[in-house]
Amino acid sequence: MHTTSTPPDPRWVTARHEFANAFGDLARGKRNWQIIAFWSLGLLTVSVVAYVRLAGSARVVPYVVEVDRLGQIAAAGEAEVMRTPEPRLVASQLAGFVRAVRTVLPASPPQVQAEVMRRAYAFVDQGSSAAVMLNTYFADPSHDPRVLGQTTTRQVEVTSTLPVPSSPTWKIRWTETEIPLIAGMLGRTTAWEGYVTVRLRAPTTADAVQDNPLGVFITSINWTQITVNGGLSQ
Repeated sequence: MHTTSTPPDPRWVTARHEFANAFGDLARGKRNWQIIAFWSLGLLTVSVVAYVRLAGSARVVPYVVEVDRLGQIAAAGEAEVMRTPEPRLVASQLAGFVRAVRTVLPASPPQVQAEVMRRAYAFVDQGSSAAVMLNTYFADPSHDPRVLGQTTTRQVEVTSTLPVPSSPTWKIRWTETEIPLIAGMLGRTTAWEGYVTVRLRAPTTADAVQDNPLGVFITSINWTQITVNGGLSQ
């Protein structure tokens, strides 16, 4: 006994294909839009985070402004990023520091010697061992240039300023000539040697730019007297 199946009505088959095509396109379109939405959300999140970090960070762009004798702006432009200065320029700054910190002026208004010391401290990294050493040294009246200036003067001549290889340390040698201001006292010439450790940092204030334009800051100091009048010191 044979069983024969009745073929489906072509109208139902056609309707089913049309239904599947219509809703299949909708499902695929919905999936595509979901993917686009997720990508957009991710991109928006990254942009918001970047803007928040950018807004939270300080951005200072230095400019150099040239003015004429009347105070009118003659030229202006963005300042270049500070480059590492040449060793000879650093050596010149360190020599100036030694002269300022060791010179004793004759009896003069206190503000004159104070200005010399201010120039010396412009090269010292505040809070470092160099600042502590100088503060302790000058706290002793026997080393205070304002006290010494009442009886003597001291002239400083730097003889050499050399970098220690593969190190931020410099070796400096100089001579000091003390001339008494009181009759009967003898003058003397002494030789000195010192080591200073340097850190280069761009100046951040107007005073620092004027007093220490290269950003040469001393973090440690060690000096010693090596001779007196050409002989070995005791």
